[in-house]
Amino acid sequence: MVGLVLAAAVGCTGTTGDDPAAKIAWSGELCAAVTSASAVLATPPPVADPADPAAVRSAVETYLTSVTRGLTEAVDTATRLRSSPVTGGDAVAAGAASAYDAVRAPLDAALITLRGDPSAGAALTALAEVVPRITSAVPPEPLRVEPDSEFTRWAQQAPQCADVPALRR
Repeated sequence: MVGLVLAAAVGCTGTTGDDPAAKIAWSGELCAAVTSASAVLATPPPVADPADPAAVRSAVETYLTSVTRGLTEAVDTATRLRSSPVTGGDAVAAGAASAYDAVRAPLDAALITLRGDPSAGAALTALAEVVPRITSAVPPEPLRVEPDSEFTRWAQQAPQCADVPALRR
């Protein structure tokens, strides 16, 4: 009997898992990472002027550094958001991390290759490889959620999620 009373009392005080504000905040943090990564992916690639290989190299390296850094931040944020108070939230966060990691990997590889090859053509080659990946590819939809999922329910209440297409009402 004492155990039941104690269990009832603990249930009434609420844990983080039962706290609506915690669920909204957690969902909002994930959406902020998604929104940030989407903005990074929307950054237009530099325009290449083959007459100035040094400027092309600098612009391409700066661009790739910025995009890979932004995607790394999104992956890191989604990975840190474990122990979700939202049912299914851990899977949503893992899916987002995986989606952005898949986009980042070839860009990161192009950056490493560019940094390792000082030739004038390396920047143009990197740019030629990277631009189609970013401009012709559909941006990843990292939040693969059902419209009636618990994550969607809480995320739709988080202001940071207002611009995430998968969560629009």
